[in-house]
Amino acid sequence: MGIHRGNRCTHAFCVLALAGAVTFGSTPTRAQDGDVVIEVFTSSIFPESVEVSVGSAVTFVRRLGEHQIASGENAEDPDAGAIFDFRLDASTTEFSFQVDREYPGGITFFDRLNPTIQGTITVTSGEIEHRVGVVDNVFEPENIWIFEGDTVSWQHEPLEGFHTVTSGFGRDDPLDGELFDEASSEDFPVFEFVFTEPGVCDYYCRPHEDLGMIGKVFVQKKFVRGDATNDVIVDISDPVSVLNFLFLGGQKQNCDDALDSNDDGVIDIGDPVFTLNFLFLGSDDLPPPFPQLGQDRTDDRLRCMPAES
Repeated sequence: MGIHRGNRCTHAFCVLALAGAVTFGSTPTRAQDGDVVIEVFTSSIFPESVEVSVGSAVTFVRRLGEHQIASGENAEDPDAGAIFDFRLDASTTEFSFQVDREYPGGITFFDRLNPTIQGTITVTSGEIEHRVGVVDNVFEPENIWIFEGDTVSWQHEPLEGFHTVTSGFGRDDPLDGELFDEASSEDFPVFEFVFTEPGVCDYYCRPHEDLGMIGKVFVQKKFVRGDATNDVIVDISDPVSVLNFLFLGGQKQNCDDALDSNDDGVIDIGDPVFTLNFLFLGSDDLPPPFPQLGQDRTDDRLRCMPAES
């Protein structure tokens, strides 16, 4: 798979001084896709089962009654309360739990004060399947953006002729067909491939290359939001790196989406300020994916492609 930016302040402390000139106000955080709410009533909850991806938050909201919600099957479970164990009453009406990793088998929970209340949180890794139609001598869509770990499913339309799904930019590619080379026909209507490495994968149809039957899969890497230095943690070096990029001509060390700390779809002064607020002023966590590696499937123009090789 091929991997197809007067006087200057020159010291990092000068960069931080620039950040200090900005008012550290409270920056609103957008609601994230995948976050869920569980409403807790006197003797029931709604919904009882939820599915979330790593990086999402589950918020328990008290509507009626008093509760002690704990992770585990029941009070006899030796691991009861190991993940969370919190009170909900008139003075504490909400509790949020951010799913920071995968939990094989999911997370069960119960109410220590109301035995009829039980529920399950199923945690997915966030990978999804993308469909590409094989029809009328074209791949539809021709270009597709996914994340590492996602699956692409090429689906042959009924009454369509014989095609192939062949990796490479054409028959002259020295790596022609090395990654995959599969028929797409009435006898073989579906071909699926899991992309585990970030980069750009060209592919084409052998019988119809000359007709322009080609496609690209852009495989983005997983990332941690705010991790501008690409070391999978968020610390003071990250806002410094973004400020260097914005104002001192420094090079980006990670992808655009990672630099977008507040997830507003642009990289600007608001991003290092948001990170500094989080690090030193106790403001809200950065939006997912955070603090673990993950994907951002929100609808904006920022991507997370690896650096060109």
